Amino acid sequence: MECAVTGGGDRRRVLLFFIDGIGVGTDDPARNPLATGEFPTLRLTESLAPVARVGPPRMAWGLDASMGVPGLPQSATGQTSIFTGVNAPKVMGHHVSGFPGPTLRRILFEHSLLKQVRERGLSATFLNAFRPEYFEMPHAQRRLSATSLATLASGARFRSWEDLLEGRAVAHDLTHWRMRERGYELPERTPEEAGAIIAEEAMRNDLSLFEYFETDRAGHAQDRARAMQCLRDLDRALQTVLSRVDLDRLCVLIVSDHGNLEDGSVRTHTMNPAIFAMWGPPWNAADQATILPRSLTDLTPLALRALGVEPGSPTSIS
Repeated sequence: MECAVTGGGDRRRVLLFFIDGIGVGTDDPARNPLATGEFPTLRLTESLAPVARVGPPRMAWGLDASMGVPGLPQSATGQTSIFTGVNAPKVMGHHVSGFPGPTLRRILFEHSLLKQVRERGLSATFLNAFRPEYFEMPHAQRRLSATSLATLASGARFRSWEDLLEGRAVAHDLTHWRMRERGYELPERTPEEAGAIIAEEAMRNDLSLFEYFETDRAGHAQDRARAMQCLRDLDRALQTVLSRVDLDRLCVLIVSDHGNLEDGSVRTHTMNPAIFAMWGPPWNAADQATILPRSLTDLTPLALRALGVEPGSPTSIS
């Protein structure tokens, strides 16, 4: 496979591409924009499977976002589970929305995937650029998402506006439309340009994380046009990433925390499984039998195994 971006060494690398608020929903395109077929890399429904120009993923199905806890899955607990391997809803006794509170923060600081990777002497980085105000704001006043807390716990450097402008980071919206809407003077960027940056940085680091959350906002607003644009941008960026990296050495994991956007008939989250797809190198038969993810808690162990690291067991948390 021809590859436009290469990185040093022969070990596997991982890109964790997190998309907020997309589940595996119905095949009805009137209700589920992913069923329209317009976004091939995200075309995961009850009976449809995603595909990219480079070929189909090695795995693609829905992940259990409820994790044995009643109620609608939510962002704070779902994302904590993804980025730590801990069943956060079980620890809390319920699903928690919004930003992580003290207990979830503790879990993230103790078991952050990025922290685990860096503690093993490997590199881990968060590719999203942070606004200048973030660095000027007193630490106690910052509202930190699970991804930000996972990065903070690891000691990894947060990428800045300077990194964004110099092509070393990407905005959460990929193309800067949201940032420009809020008055930031940023140049327009195409999804392909954002995808190329993600690809280049992913081949430079052992673990790279990117977060996109405009999908969840569009779902809550029941804004079909915005949802379609978000998915279009994501598909174009992902197609670029997959075509530019070395998939014999980079494992691309696409995952969400809960359903939302896939059901335009409601403003809330859904009970649907969260989307999951993986492109990348083959696994040997022994590994294949042990890595198949079924729940959000399986993403951290999967990423660690892809890096050749034996995951720990954080299940004793209470």
